[in-house]
Amino acid sequence: MVTMSNRTKNELSQSFSELGQRQQDIFESKVERFKQYLRSEGKDPLKQKGYAEKSIGTRVSRVLQAIQWIWEQDGATTEITPEQADQVIESLATDDFRRQDNGRYREDSKRKISDALVNWFQFKDSDWEPDITFQGEASTDNADPFTKNEVSTLWEASLTYKSIPKYNNLTPEERDRWRRYLAQELGKPKNDVNPADWEKVNTSWKIPSIIGTERAAGWRPALIERMKVDWYDANSKTIIIPGSQAVKNDSQWVQHLPNKATDPLERWIEQRENIKKYDNSDYMWLNRKGNPYNSKTLNDLLDGLIEEAEVSVGGRKISWYSFRHTLGTYTYEEFHDLEIVAETLRQNSTASAARYVHPTDEILRNAANIL
Repeated sequence: MVTMSNRTKNELSQSFSELGQRQQDIFESKVERFKQYLRSEGKDPLKQKGYAEKSIGTRVSRVLQAIQWIWEQDGATTEITPEQADQVIESLATDDFRRQDNGRYREDSKRKISDALVNWFQFKDSDWEPDITFQGEASTDNADPFTKNEVSTLWEASLTYKSIPKYNNLTPEERDRWRRYLAQELGKPKNDVNPADWEKVNTSWKIPSIIGTERAAGWRPALIERMKVDWYDANSKTIIIPGSQAVKNDSQWVQHLPNKATDPLERWIEQRENIKKYDNSDYMWLNRKGNPYNSKTLNDLLDGLIEEAEVSVGGRKISWYSFRHTLGTYTYEEFHDLEIVAETLRQNSTASAARYVHPTDEILRNAANIL
């Protein structure tokens, strides 16, 4: 018989008595299987990569916190629904879901509970994502830059990211696992996925177009979220941002893009015309749920690219804003002029622009030789 740890039982003690003995047995087994899922594949189901042992308990604990809150609202059952998970997220956002000491959860803690619930529903093979996202510490504008080489490596990774094996090279079991992934990625029922869908994923220019323009412009996440397809002018190779949509600015501005950015962007714009979920949308990019990208989903994308590219983060604070800090850093290294950095990043002052400039390894080496 599968047994639950003492910590798990203690966390559920307030509501556990509402379950019958057979319900308890079922739920205990389910939680233990969830732990095994996190251990074996929870971090990346496709690559069968799990979480470190020390982080499994905290993820389970966060899920159990949410489940206990649901039980307190709706009564105890052995299953929770996506609708109940939505209630958890909404209540976190309004601070109605609180800690045991009645204190409010910090934004970063809310994000971690939300992420753990995503793990739970992935374990249950249910396609659920929160409609509300919490930024947390990793999404702030305070980030470290990449090196030039790392940006190039991330670009190369975007060209192969989420590419999947050829249909005919897979066993029936492997095809079934990839079919589940494609159903989520393409937003269609698993039984409707066909061999042609393999090719659609492997030839998509969506991710390369995001990374290609990001490394050239250093977009804030909010601007990627707002980006409309008709902002792009193919004749001038520019993106024209309306003043009403600009971030931290109220005037229209024109972003010139190099060919290495416009090539994948134009390929993507042509492709998106044939993708059903874009039929009634003028957003440039939508995630697999059909929603515009935001800080969380962009940071999730970046995490995947970093892993694909095998970029070593080390002790740096890396987030989507790292692209912006990279552009500011190397613009200053090239021109030694904060006014140019401010203009490049659309900052209102050189003092604001200076926050995006970091000493590079070359500058640090030169400084070490001054004396």
